[in-house]
Amino acid sequence: MIAVKLYYQDKTLTGIESRGHSGYSQRGSDIICAAVSTLMQALVLGLEDIAKVQSLHVDADERVPVIRATWPVSEQKRISLLTDTAAASLKQIAHENPKYVKISTEEI
Repeated sequence: MIAVKLYYQDKTLTGIESRGHSGYSQRGSDIICAAVSTLMQALVLGLEDIAKVQSLHVDADERVPVIRATWPVSEQKRISLLTDTAAASLKQIAHENPKYVKISTEEI
């Protein structure tokens, strides 16, 4: 199962983490893993190259797999279209595939 965690600070989204494999299909042909991975990679690319978030922190490990992107609460207003769209898309995937993707939240 893919565990997606949405991080909040003072009710403001400040990070998203995706961890694990969905188990829907074999690695390399798992469309649910591909969808979540694509959204996470697009989020990081958008934050780095389009929004140019200077204080973005990204951790990734293909062996787990895990990708975590966090940003300061002060940036959220400027980048909210990108981050809120990614969060909403991940929530939709989890809603449609509850056996394979779980969403949780954490206040930091």
